[in-house]
Amino acid sequence: MAYIITSNDSSKIVLERASVKAKAGCFVAVGVFFFLIGAGLNIFLTTWELPYGLFRILIPFAGLAAMFGGRLIPKQTQTSEPEQIVFDHIQGAVIIDMSKTGSDRGYIRYDEIETFDVFVESQTSSSSGSRIRSTTYYYYHVFLKKKDGGEWFLFTYSNRDQADAMAAQLNAQVPINKICTVNVPAKLSAKIEKQEGYDKTVIHWKNEGSLGQVIFIVLFAIVFISIAYTISQSIGDLGFFGYAIMGFILFVFTIVMGSVVFTMIKNATTRFAVSVSHFGLEYYEFLKSNGKMRKQKKLAFADLHSINYSFTPNTKIPNAGLTILTKEDFARLKQTKEKPLEALKDFIKGKHQPITLSITALNPVECLQLETWLQELILKKGNVRVG
Repeated sequence: MAYIITSNDSSKIVLERASVKAKAGCFVAVGVFFFLIGAGLNIFLTTWELPYGLFRILIPFAGLAAMFGGRLIPKQTQTSEPEQIVFDHIQGAVIIDMSKTGSDRGYIRYDEIETFDVFVESQTSSSSGSRIRSTTYYYYHVFLKKKDGGEWFLFTYSNRDQADAMAAQLNAQVPINKICTVNVPAKLSAKIEKQEGYDKTVIHWKNEGSLGQVIFIVLFAIVFISIAYTISQSIGDLGFFGYAIMGFILFVFTIVMGSVVFTMIKNATTRFAVSVSHFGLEYYEFLKSNGKMRKQKKLAFADLHSINYSFTPNTKIPNAGLTILTKEDFARLKQTKEKPLEALKDFIKGKHQPITLSITALNPVECLQLETWLQELILKKGNVRVG
């Protein structure tokens, strides 16, 4: 469960982020345990033959990775998940705070809410033995669904009845027809640069490389090289099976590393921009080195459906983040929401893919603020209200 209800009365419902200290502590404890086992194996074992060579490398490595992850979890959570979410029935708005100090705050008006619903996520794990068996686990996510298509995931359960009960409770207690009395000007984060031209407003930003991505590449490469080296020592004895394992490992390595490296290169070499004029919206990608345009997409106001942000922590939801959808994009997303294979086909073909504003420096509240700011700017420039 991502959030817990700490207060619930006729005037408001207060949700606070669940503590991650226990989870972080478990990671550290497990990491220490595996590291000590790995250290013992390297002291008492002298052979590098399979499978002992893998054990000597991967067990202590897994311990170090778990300890590092445990130390990183609290900090990562603070910057990626709001600390408090308040359903304020008096003001008719959901008030979202990255911290309880209220220094970084965003709003969702009650009249923007369509409903509270449950999303079912399935995960399958396989086990080997005399027979290969697969087990499917289901997780039930309760989320706030906005009229513009944006989704805010608030609770996670392993029991469907509990999830349905929470969704029903929120639908019954949150008066979504309540008029919003919050009147706060739309705010643009200082992490985004803004330029006012004669007939258009332009915002632009660049994404810096992430230390987490570098660490992931290094750790993943170490695991791959360790496994590949150990298998290569006995590949002649393993025959076709050994070559098949090596091929599969190389395939996975190429896919995972290729995706991460591509993202890092794109962020390191690209500057992003969005402009809004009286005629429409445009999205650009420029090379940092010489300013050459590498991508441009123009959207007329008449084709726009919505600009929305979806908050989906630790949940595999397509098109999460801050997206700009055309009416055609939105219609297609509704068709493929329960058809993952169709969505995958669209992704491979590059069709019906909304513009996603990847601004890695922004936290969820700043993304929500940017969503509102762009909506108000389009209303001002084009006299068009988008979701």
